[in-house]
Amino acid sequence: MSGNFGITCEHLQARLGFSTIAMPCDKRVGSEEIAMIREVGISRIEICGLHGPEHYDYKDRKQLAEIKSECEKQGASIVSVHAPCPDYGNSDEEQRVEAVKETIIAGHAAAELGAGVFVVHFGVCRRSEKSVHEVLDGLGDTELKVTIENLPQVPDLRDYVKFVERIDCERFGLTVDIGHPRDEDGAIPFTKESRARQALAQCGSHVVHLHLHDCVPNEKYGVVDHFPPFSGQVLWDEVFLALNDIGYGGEYMFEAASDVTWPGADTGWVPLEETITRTAAFPAEFFSRYGR
Repeated sequence: MSGNFGITCEHLQARLGFSTIAMPCDKRVGSEEIAMIREVGISRIEICGLHGPEHYDYKDRKQLAEIKSECEKQGASIVSVHAPCPDYGNSDEEQRVEAVKETIIAGHAAAELGAGVFVVHFGVCRRSEKSVHEVLDGLGDTELKVTIENLPQVPDLRDYVKFVERIDCERFGLTVDIGHPRDEDGAIPFTKESRARQALAQCGSHVVHLHLHDCVPNEKYGVVDHFPPFSGQVLWDEVFLALNDIGYGGEYMFEAASDVTWPGADTGWVPLEETITRTAAFPAEFFSRYGR
């Protein structure tokens, strides 16, 4: 047990996860993708619903069955699912209700896959608050923990903490994406020694899930997130000190992109195989750099 981080390398390895966001948008997730993740020793998987039905179709019984079967075969687990991204704060009530309806269907599919966490881009406006309550009601027959993910459009994590507290439901919490927050100076707090630990610690026990990745300087875009670990500026020791501060007990889910995620993007993302292997090497590299 590390005196600083409260975890061992073995614990970190056992809870390490990988999101299929790294996979091609236009290729369905199935046996090949799960086997690719499992081959590097990662057993925890998040299915990404952001890419659309060509990647993951929560209404496709054949795809759901294939994912479940391959996970059983490979000794892997779908621990979380990222919902699609409709507008939950839509001022058009008919469209807002339709977004909620589809999210409930997607949530039931996530529960069927065995996921414990369902990540949703709700937003923090009052109409979104209504949508959250309706989604929670619609998924009341599952054991899913529904979470709101922080987004760059609302850069302060404190706004999400307040939102979770307004919802005030034990089945609702926060997924912190460490590349999305911004301080007043425009910098990502998890890249600043004076802010990294504080930024996560302020979220406290509301944090039930993570989207981890690195943030890399880019001449054109300033900083680009969703890179594999130890390729950029994230202060990983500060992040894990903060996780120990708040008693985090969830998965260490990496949501790193690759060069096949969004083909043609000029962001410098690395090949898929490298993204997977560098994620798998994170626990050993972490303790090699920061010690026990």
